[in-house]
Amino acid sequence: MITSDRKPPRVRIINTAALRGQKEPLVPIHDDKEADQAARMLPVDAAALRRCTGDEKEFTADVWGKRVHVTSGGVPASDLINVQDIDRLLSDQPLLRSDMIRLVRHGEILPRQAYLRSMREIYPRPVDHEMTENELLLEMLTRGVASAAEVTAAVRGGATLILQSAHWYHPPLTEFCRSLELALGRRCRANIYLTPVSSQGFGLHTDPHDVFVLQAFGEKQWHVGATPWERRNGRSSDDPDETRELLLRPGDVLYLPKGTPHRANTLSARSGHVTVSIESNSWREVLRTTLSRLVEDSLPAELLDAELPVGWLHDGSVLHEAAERFLTEARAAFVRQEPEQVRSAHLQTFLTQLTDRIPGAFETDSALGVLGVLDTTRLRRRKTVPCALFAQPATRRIYAVLGRRSVSMPNSYEKVMRFVAGCWEFTPEELSFALDEPERLELCQALVDAHLLYALE
Repeated sequence: MITSDRKPPRVRIINTAALRGQKEPLVPIHDDKEADQAARMLPVDAAALRRCTGDEKEFTADVWGKRVHVTSGGVPASDLINVQDIDRLLSDQPLLRSDMIRLVRHGEILPRQAYLRSMREIYPRPVDHEMTENELLLEMLTRGVASAAEVTAAVRGGATLILQSAHWYHPPLTEFCRSLELALGRRCRANIYLTPVSSQGFGLHTDPHDVFVLQAFGEKQWHVGATPWERRNGRSSDDPDETRELLLRPGDVLYLPKGTPHRANTLSARSGHVTVSIESNSWREVLRTTLSRLVEDSLPAELLDAELPVGWLHDGSVLHEAAERFLTEARAAFVRQEPEQVRSAHLQTFLTQLTDRIPGAFETDSALGVLGVLDTTRLRRRKTVPCALFAQPATRRIYAVLGRRSVSMPNSYEKVMRFVAGCWEFTPEELSFALDEPERLELCQALVDAHLLYALE
């Protein structure tokens, strides 16, 4: 029998989905309120939200979901998007797919065949050519790509260019949206709008989500109606077409609660802005993704897997007794759920649903070289990677949930993780107050491999 003196790793990277199957519950780590915030959610950088709102605390308390709000005189959003960026995205990235671009003129969406080219046009093939599996897949996914010449002509003709979900492929918006997501606890996406002189895109309409509009260049005249909250509380007239005018200049940010009627047009100069759409995070979603799973996990398998009685469709009384037993058990399971369980489970669900944002993953890996993390390696936290810290008392372990991946470690590492939560940049040797060298290098290497940290050159 061959034995090994090698100890099992104290720190492990696991798939976050595996945590859902564990019988022992996870609870967010907290002591006092401030420490709770630092340990549960890191990093939380409120700079993006502050840029959009001026005073984020006053905004969330008095404005969010209620009133239209304009933050004036800030930094122009040209750092997020400018004309050169739009040129590059359209011309230097010639495979903008049909779902990534729209053209709108006077409320009408231009037909896509007017500005898209098929893959067969771009890569012509012989008549008898049999398409490979990769070619078929590419054809199915793209369904045509943008023609820079046709798009430019349409914009010159008065159409508004919309680059959709630009946070997927434009790095400044990737980081900006992630910052808003972690500050608001809601998923965000960004569209880029370029509107020529004296033009209008969509007519008066409403959106099913809250919106931030950041003006990058030029000016745009907005016509904004009453919000649903104002109409419910008698703060406005009942005329749905009654609007007020707001002029946005570079550096201004407009907030529109979901359901607010609005339209916009340019004046004597072309306009460019970013619209950040903020998805709803309601109790309906908590019920669908979290509470239902918690209740289901609390019910015995024999109850969940029991077959419905034969004949229930024609004789309702046959199902009555079985339904009564099921509902009695389900109600009891629902009552047993504690707020802490709901918070913990929904936090895990939210972080897992966030799209991975790991800019420079391969580039920063090369900074470590063959030796990996050393005690003097300068490490920095990625702003785009979320982290929530949970404890599992029964196993005496803690988990740093980083989206789809989690890092498991002994609960004695909690003090170290609080230190990591409190700074953006450090070296492993700064963790010597709690861990010896092999332990801290193992932890830091795991956090690098899981993309929470990266090494500086």
